[in-house]
Amino acid sequence: MIRGGGFRWFATAALAVNVAAVFAGDPASDAQNKLLAKRAAEADCYRKLAESVYGLQLTSDTHVKDFVTESDQIRTGVDAFIRGIRLGQPRYFEDGVCEIDGEVTVAKLITTLKEVHAAHYKGNKVKTTDIEQISERVHTDVIKATGNGAPRPELPPNLPTGVEQVITQLPQGYKPPPMTVPAIWKTIPPNERLMAERAAEVDAMRKLLEQIQGLRLNSETLVRDFVTESDEIHTQAQGIVVGATKVGKYLHDDELIVDVTMEVPVERIITKIKELHAEHYHGNKVTTTDIQNIKQELQTDAVRATGSGVPRPQVIQQASSSGVDSPQWLAKSIEAVGQGTDPAIDTAQGKLKAGRAAYADAMRKLAEQVQGLEISSSTHVRDFITQHDEIRTQVDSVIAGAIADAPTFDGGIASVRVSLPAADVWSVVHQYMVVVKRRG
Repeated sequence: MIRGGGFRWFATAALAVNVAAVFAGDPASDAQNKLLAKRAAEADCYRKLAESVYGLQLTSDTHVKDFVTESDQIRTGVDAFIRGIRLGQPRYFEDGVCEIDGEVTVAKLITTLKEVHAAHYKGNKVKTTDIEQISERVHTDVIKATGNGAPRPELPPNLPTGVEQVITQLPQGYKPPPMTVPAIWKTIPPNERLMAERAAEVDAMRKLLEQIQGLRLNSETLVRDFVTESDEIHTQAQGIVVGATKVGKYLHDDELIVDVTMEVPVERIITKIKELHAEHYHGNKVTTTDIQNIKQELQTDAVRATGSGVPRPQVIQQASSSGVDSPQWLAKSIEAVGQGTDPAIDTAQGKLKAGRAAYADAMRKLAEQVQGLEISSSTHVRDFITQHDEIRTQVDSVIAGAIADAPTFDGGIASVRVSLPAADVWSVVHQYMVVVKRRG
């Protein structure tokens, strides 16, 4: 599955660290390195396009990423559209890095989403008119992304379904070498790297739970709605991701950022929700049949999510290999708490509306914090957003991927806490700064 929150933005694909070792002069080796770099850049570009698309807003509290997680049929349709985007010609630099541009018109995206909506959508939150209004919410007619890649066999996580089949293929019989630790990670003690990986695992588990809570039980109810039915269900629902398996790890070459992908079997999800339903559920909106239908909707054996982790702040202060200094806030988590209410907050429907209002308020506050992050003494994230529409779309997708805690209620007011790793924001800004630095 895509990042729950989906649907979240991640850092650029690998940049070369040891420049002298990339192109050693052997024609065969040079050709293979160019092939690997192009492949990585293509994958990175498709991933960024997907994350920008998934981050687009449909309603006040719904994004394309939420729409995509409704079913695997919807996800497959949207991913098929993304991998059908034609990319530009590769550009190679002296350090072995390859760059590739990709773009898609908002009008074409809207047409595709409407077709997928008509064919596969079974909910009632997203309407055709919501999709049509995407063009009014974004500040550009074209969604653009630049993919970067260096000679590296392993691909970054969270690629759209099917992308690995359409990007440049490796030679027949090619066997990638064992995963190595990039040079920048060798500048810190191994225990710091392990701590960063553990932080990424925890982040992935939170996103995994958020993604599971976004699954649909029936036309009116999501798993998160079921979870909030009682405190007992909410407390024990955390156990759904207990025993999740780590299925992927990606150490970035140009920054001290690590991505870890965790996976939990769908059968375990269904079994746990059935247990909670039998022991604690007292309503009548969710049946055991609804729970069993999760597997039919997903049409997959497991749900995946990828989290990011970084070493402690004092370690990050070391100069990065890209020549772009990392900010002090890179290792932090950006959080915001929103509040909302509803005249009928004592009813289930009123609580739902109040929770949505609190979520919207929290996301607004989170966006303000992100835009105010300082890049230098005279530059903030909002400056990048103002000057470049493509950066605005990408930052919006990062914010849309924030994790939201279940709403709490006190004195007729709902409160919701949302959070996201600051590393997700830095990955977008850093990508832009590296491209500008290289081209300048």
